[in-house]
This record gives sequence, structure tokens and C-alpha cells, in this order.
Amino acid sequence: MVFLQSVSMILGGRWYSLATLLACKTSAANKIHTLIWDGYQQFFRCYHGLNHLADCFIHFDEIRHRLAQPAVAEYALWFHDIVCVPNSQSNEYMSAAVAAYTAEQMGLPTAFAGQAAKLILLTSHQELADSEDGTYLADIDLSVFGRDWNGFLDYEHQIRAEYGHVSDLDYRQGRLQVIEGFLNKDSIYQTDYFRDRYESIAKRNLRALGKQLASQ
Repeated sequence: MVFLQSVSMILGGRWYSLATLLACKTSAANKIHTLIWDGYQQFFRCYHGLNHLADCFIHFDEIRHRLAQPAVAEYALWFHDIVCVPNSQSNEYMSAAVAAYTAEQMGLPTAFAGQAAKLILLTSHQELADSEDGTYLADIDLSVFGRDWNGFLDYEHQIRAEYGHVSDLDYRQGRLQVIEGFLNKDSIYQTDYFRDRYESIAKRNLRALGKQLASQ
């Protein structure tokens, strides 16, 4: 609980710093802060919560200087999992819609909202990004694959808990399809930065998890 409160405080400061950078009125920033926190602290979120956001921002800060539009990318990160419905195929689309709506509430330009929404859609990992900022955002979202084995297993257990309503058989089958999809790609990561750091570890983790699930 203390750790979560600490993460919440750190993220809160970060949100208001971004809102100030974007010249957002305090009243609007407060309302959207509540929306974000309520969303990421839904009771069933075992992985896609505030800790995931905090982890994403650690990686974001490492590559911020490489981005063409860091404010847009940071805004997109805040909303990339704002909608999280296990088994839904439209989470990214709905998250992008929320991001566009809140951008309007903040008085941000339509172009800004559209760019952020486009970045969020890339976190479905169904297609390659067509911008350098998009490649970095997609890779940040997958950085968890590059944890050490115990850290990766912690992530897997959290994902399983989010799908607690799904039978073991259905979960294994679905998870194996996801793993196969990533391993069939030429590269899991789209940027040299993340490939150099995590590609070999991520593939090793995914292959080991696949074998573990297949043997159950």
C-alpha cells in the first residue's frame, strides 16, 4: 500500500507537470487526473495499473531526447491503457477515443489529439509504426518482456490474475497464440535502442513461458 501511494504521488506530480507544459487549466487537469486514477485503479487491474504506467515512464525518460514530439508521446502513454477490458479487442481504440476526448477538454489542438490517438493504437501491436515516436512508444509498452525471468513471471502472473474469469485451458490457448505471434515476428522491438537491450532476453522469456504453458 505504501509503495502504491508513493507511485501515485510521483505520477501525480508528473501529470500536473505535463498539464502545465500543455497550458491546461487547473480545473480540467484535476478532472482528468481523477479520470486517469479511477481508470488505472480499477479493482481487476493486476498488471495494467499505476505501476505499469510508472514503469513505462521510466523507459520513456530514457528515450525522451530521441522523440520528435515528446509531449504528445507522454500524453499518449498516460492514456494507452485507460480502457482495459480483458478479452476485448477494442481496448486500444477505446483508449484512443478517451485520449482524444480529454484532449478536447484540455483545450488542446485537434492535431495533437489525433497524433496521440494514433500512437495509442500502435500499442495493440498489430502493425508497425510509421513514425519514429510510434516505434518508441510501442517498444516501451513491450519492455516488460525484457525483464529478468522472475520479473517476467511476476508480469505473467499478474496477467493471469486479470483473466481470472477465463478457464485455464482457454487462457493457455490464448496466451500461446500471443506468444507465437510475437516470436514469429522478425523482431519484437522496432527500435535499435530496445532491440539491443531486450530482444534476446524477451525471446528467451517468451519461449520459456510457451514451453511451460504447453506442458500444463
